[in-house]
Amino acid sequence: MADFSQTGGVPTLHDLLHRRVSDLEWNLRTWAAKRPVTLIIPCLASEIRSDAFSTMLGELASADWLNRIVVGLDQADETDFRNALRLVEALPQQGDVVWNDSDAVLRIEDGLAAQGLAPRSRGKGRNVWYCLGAVLARGTEQVIAMHDADIVGYNRELLARLVYPVAHPGFGYCFAKGYYHRVTEGRFSGRVTRLLVAPLVRALRAEAGEHSYLRFLEGFRYPLAGETAMESWLAASLRIPGHWGMDIGILSDVYAQCEPSAICQVSVANAYDHKHQDLSEHDATAGLRRMSIDVSATIIRRLGLESLDGASGLCDSYLAAARDLIRHYANDAEINGYVVDRAAEEATAEVFARSLADAVEVCRAHPGEDELNPSWRQVLEHAPEVGPMLLEALEPEAVLAR
Repeated sequence: MADFSQTGGVPTLHDLLHRRVSDLEWNLRTWAAKRPVTLIIPCLASEIRSDAFSTMLGELASADWLNRIVVGLDQADETDFRNALRLVEALPQQGDVVWNDSDAVLRIEDGLAAQGLAPRSRGKGRNVWYCLGAVLARGTEQVIAMHDADIVGYNRELLARLVYPVAHPGFGYCFAKGYYHRVTEGRFSGRVTRLLVAPLVRALRAEAGEHSYLRFLEGFRYPLAGETAMESWLAASLRIPGHWGMDIGILSDVYAQCEPSAICQVSVANAYDHKHQDLSEHDATAGLRRMSIDVSATIIRRLGLESLDGASGLCDSYLAAARDLIRHYANDAEINGYVVDRAAEEATAEVFARSLADAVEVCRAHPGEDELNPSWRQVLEHAPEVGPMLLEALEPEAVLAR
């Protein structure tokens, strides 16, 4: 059973295994009548054919308090789009499919590019960005949740617990991030969170001191979790990175825009797993190697440390902190009957140290470079025609007519 400690800097809502999902949903059903909730699921075309996605939609069909489901579809052709439409239209909720490679969306992007308002790069961040734009263009949703499409063993309780703190009329939270422990086949997972972010935050104190942003990050049990819920006004103001630093980038923007007491983390699953990226230790453009560079650069830029004299001191501090944490992870695993391969973990930390050095050099070479997508508040203010165009891009007839 989880503890109920509130010793960290972020309000934490635990799962004390005392309340059924039906009870949570009874409240959500009441609140959603006045504060409609939308769920965004960014996914690749390959994921809509997976067993995990099929299970997810089956669970979501019973979430009768949920108003709308928006599926963001990447790397897809017309057949994939039609398949996604068929799956979403079978759900009892209202549903949209944002086909990000469609002619309709690409025309919108060309117009935005001419005004300097287009997404900065392709990837999950762009997918989420267009989904948010579509939700905000409707102007009816008050709470927007988001989670990935590849969650194994999905249960609708995850969504109910994620949304509950923001939907609750008296809690006062505008943003909630989910947390969980990740164990796969008896082994600890979540390598980028455990072996990069946690020791990096400790190492950065040597460069930045006791910075409030670092204390903020350290307060989260899973800062890279893709499960979030937020009020629509906050979603409209977010500047989302287009690269693999998206989740830490969203968290960083929330830090800048919200009062600390309005941000919380909530336990959403007692066991959680999804597909695993390759480490790609010899390819800085792929897998966890690429992700660790993007995450590190996002944190360094948020701290304003782009002018670091060199990476060696920071990397040394990072590795010392990582090795210390690896020992603790191994002990924690053993007492719970799990496994941590310390040699493999230390080798992964060495790869992440190279990523950190790369991130420092990227930040030094391009100080002040804006890798963030514009906020939708900015887009809709300067290009109000985009809202109706996005809504048209959700109409299957218009998309398929080309």
